[in-house]
Amino acid sequence: MALAHNIIGHAENLFDVVGLSQLPDKSILLIVGLETTPERDLDEFHRIDGNFHITGYEKHAKPKLESLLNLIRKQNFTAELIGRYGYPLKGEVELKEAAVRAGLGRWGKNILILHPKYGNRLRFIAIKTDAPLEFTVNHTDIREKNPTYDGCSIYIDACPMEILKPYTMPEVKDCLANVSNIRGEDGRLIACDICLWVCPANIDTFE
Repeated sequence: MALAHNIIGHAENLFDVVGLSQLPDKSILLIVGLETTPERDLDEFHRIDGNFHITGYEKHAKPKLESLLNLIRKQNFTAELIGRYGYPLKGEVELKEAAVRAGLGRWGKNILILHPKYGNRLRFIAIKTDAPLEFTVNHTDIREKNPTYDGCSIYIDACPMEILKPYTMPEVKDCLANVSNIRGEDGRLIACDICLWVCPANIDTFE
């Protein structure tokens, strides 16, 4: 028990939110989250030699992750990041669902995870481990409607592709964040994030 508290405590000192979920094979998924801000832009990424580089994660999350992974491994337990820097690749863990199961937020109608303190600005990272961590929150109805903003439809009107529906995006492949990026003056690739910025949860957080 003391070991589990030590690991969770260290994670809480490094990240804004920490939660636990369980994979179908019964292994533990340690989920941590950082708030993305103008000063700590976790959405920053570049294309270098034809490959995407998640520079925001590399800059701001990587040192924290290395510290947490080292602590777990020094206790002779496995600790492996899911995907790149804990961000799952296609076909891997559904990170948003795992975060909701871990109690780190609730679904918004714009399919973003909304947190009472950080709004929609949390970026989650997943670590698979066999460390003896006990989770107490495991929401089974992960698609439960969020009553806070259930009457809001601003994001539907704002979507330039008109592909967002309440609590779902039927044609994910058409989302501009996935298919089109604008190159900024500093070489950064800027993805469409209109649904993030018009979301009242985001506005309420920064007011």
